Amino acid sequence: MLHSKKIKKMFSDRRYNRKFSNYRAGNYAVPTIILINVIVFILQQITTTKGSYGFSYSSVTYSFALIPEVVVKNYEIWRLFTYMFLHGGFWHIALNMWGVYLFGSMLEQYMGSKKFIMLYLVSGVFAGIFWMLFNLGAMSVCIGASGALFGVLIGAAMLFPNSMIMLLIPPIPLKLRTFAIIYALIETFSAISGFDGQVAHLAHIGGLIAGYIIMRIMYPKEVFDIFKFIKFPSIKGVQKNTSVKAPKGWKMTSASATSVDEILDKISKNGVNSLTEEEVTVLKQAREKMRSSR
Repeated sequence: MLHSKKIKKMFSDRRYNRKFSNYRAGNYAVPTIILINVIVFILQQITTTKGSYGFSYSSVTYSFALIPEVVVKNYEIWRLFTYMFLHGGFWHIALNMWGVYLFGSMLEQYMGSKKFIMLYLVSGVFAGIFWMLFNLGAMSVCIGASGALFGVLIGAAMLFPNSMIMLLIPPIPLKLRTFAIIYALIETFSAISGFDGQVAHLAHIGGLIAGYIIMRIMYPKEVFDIFKFIKFPSIKGVQKNTSVKAPKGWKMTSASATSVDEILDKISKNGVNSLTEEEVTVLKQAREKMRSSR
């Protein structure tokens, strides 16, 4: 059997199983994004006036919010970018910026500031486009960083799927990948059922889709495929089967990333002694492969 210390070392070497450390100096994207959102929110409050029938009106919000009819008729494409820096109230911006700090900090530390900004902005823009496609011809308004935040959330869940987070209500611990999947299902159900509640669920779904695709493209080998039940066609086409048959009486095992992950998960649940001889062989092959690649 493999030594338990070696198994723990292999378990920690899995890229997406590594824990993130505290936010470190030099990363500027997350604090800059939060600062810009806060400044814009203050401008929204300063420019807000009360109109007739008790309705409030902000010239900043009206000028930069995502309004499908205005975007299409007046070609004001910039609204797909500016809407994500506007918010409808204190709790709206507070919860969004808390999410940006919580999930964005760990993601920026891994990706770097420039790539993180790209992920954030592209997720936000795609979220706006996705929402707008289902609201063409309507005077609906979309504001908020939620679309971009959902792109960040899915990115963090794909890089750190086993990191634990504590829910506020109810106060229970969840793996980050579980949290992301639950939220994705809630948003999908809400969008399909037509439940609104003044929440742009379609924008959230758009952000999730964008974040997922970006992470798959940028880090195809590092990320945990959180939606691995979705099958994507190979860009390079179907590869030929080059497998070699084992000699009679021999058994061949493949130390693929998927099988190793499954075995390591089995160890974490049931212990080392639960492994079969074939699983031990797979781990040994994986260990040798890791040594030779360093």
